[in-house]
Amino acid sequence: MLRKGFLILLILIAAAASHAQTKNVYSDNMVWTQYFFRGQLSSRWFLHLDLGYRTRDYVNKESQYFIRPGVLYQISPKVNIQAGYAYFNTNQFLSGYEDVMRPEHRLYQRLTVIQRAGRFEIRNRYRLEERFNQNISKGVLLDGYTPSFRVGYQIYISCPINNTTIKEGTLFAILSDELFVSFGKKVFNNFDQNRFAAGLGYQFTKGFGATLYYQYIYGQQATGTQLYAYNAYCISLSQTIDFRKKELSSPSK
Repeated sequence: MLRKGFLILLILIAAAASHAQTKNVYSDNMVWTQYFFRGQLSSRWFLHLDLGYRTRDYVNKESQYFIRPGVLYQISPKVNIQAGYAYFNTNQFLSGYEDVMRPEHRLYQRLTVIQRAGRFEIRNRYRLEERFNQNISKGVLLDGYTPSFRVGYQIYISCPINNTTIKEGTLFAILSDELFVSFGKKVFNNFDQNRFAAGLGYQFTKGFGATLYYQYIYGQQATGTQLYAYNAYCISLSQTIDFRKKELSSPSK
């Protein structure tokens, strides 16, 4: 199964590399910061929230920020589904309007299937997004929203370095690739973007960890002709809190 996962990953990387041969690609260096929160309500139900802030020209210019709440249901230890809403606000520099931020509302659904091969954990994530971008013309925001859809597949591989599993006090390595495809009446370019990432993480406690990673992002505008390639330097913090009521032990007789 691990070989199959690596094969899929190599295919995605090769696809991104072939696209990168196209001329007139806009390049930039970005910094992504993200916070993931998960609150456990029961053995199967979780609350989810992630917040993100992204800059370009390293940290000199604002690129995007978002908030993404949702709920997660664990079908089994190896399968879970997730759904929620997201609000994004994105700078329109690719279209030539650096002073304009364009709001977007999203609904999203995800299916994650987890596999194990020795010390490796392989997460296969399938994503569907219903996107509603505010209408815009020549840098001016207009009333109404333009709908579109995006599907994505991510393979995410993690491996503990100083322990056999990722637990408190564990340093681990990650490798992932995610491919997005968009479609809709006003989407002219179905290939959206590909994200390849590699880095290290550390699990400080059972409920708190951090990851530092490099991400290469290659993509194109859904309705325009601009291609882009970003070097993104990313840091993410993840926190889990168990809200379940603890069972009180019965007094000894």
